[in-house]
Amino acid sequence: MNNPTFTNMQLRYLSLLLIPLFFIACQPADEEIQSLTHYPNSHLLVDATELNSMMEQENILLIDAREEANDSLIQGAIHFPAIASLTDPDHPVESYLIGPEAFEQMMQNIGLNNEDRVVIYDEGNALASARLFYALDYYGFSNASLLNGGIQGWAEAYPVVDYASERPSGNFTVDVQESKFCDISYVMEAADDPDKIIFDVRSEDEYTGADERAERSGHIPNAVHLEWSNVLVDEGTPFFKPAQEIQDIYDSLGITRDKEVIPHCHTNVRGSHAYFTLRLMGYDSVRAYEGSWSEYGNAPDVAVQ
Repeated sequence: MNNPTFTNMQLRYLSLLLIPLFFIACQPADEEIQSLTHYPNSHLLVDATELNSMMEQENILLIDAREEANDSLIQGAIHFPAIASLTDPDHPVESYLIGPEAFEQMMQNIGLNNEDRVVIYDEGNALASARLFYALDYYGFSNASLLNGGIQGWAEAYPVVDYASERPSGNFTVDVQESKFCDISYVMEAADDPDKIIFDVRSEDEYTGADERAERSGHIPNAVHLEWSNVLVDEGTPFFKPAQEIQDIYDSLGITRDKEVIPHCHTNVRGSHAYFTLRLMGYDSVRAYEGSWSEYGNAPDVAVQ
């Protein structure tokens, strides 16, 4: 029997079939491709178009976290001034987060249920939104997202209303997540631990000590510095920068996923923003230092650089 042979036409046809397979085989894994263009935890950040679609299909608890709603809310949003409401007025450390019982009651009062899907927005820079996000995450609610660009991003494409909504009391129950929190003793030990990163997101002047806001100025030894707003675009609506740009910034500072990251600022509002951004970028080992510099900078027996 003669050996089978291919005609020129058959060979050309076969090559056309194999070329696409070659290019597919040479591409990196889907996860690697997506990491260049998508946030690893992209479900934590929605844009206005996504939110509009979600509101048509899901039962969303939409929270306006601004201090003042200014008669311009997204329809269906309840108003909860996050930064002021989440501050414990009786705690000796400035702007410290309220305790679990008070938080549980507040969330029940605004209508939060354990099974809800939550989207939070503010004026756009995500400070107030991230503060509430951190409180929810720490107290055991893990189904919250932020609206990218806040009310500014929404109003570019959709109308607003001049009234807040209300909901019946919810059934939310606190489940404290200790792995998302640390105190000053933990921070002091972490400063010399190569597997942990103290992440200072205050301004440059606060970090160097030129801007004095406590009894002592400067920074925690070995702290890595990046001002919180550097993950937002420089002009226009303050959207988060693309994932690869944020990752490049983190990589340049040595902030890698194999280490535990401890963000802080002066009162952990900006620190909460960094906490959210790290979670968005797929960092799973993140502990916020709630006391931040308002505690550390007023402690007499800690090391300062």
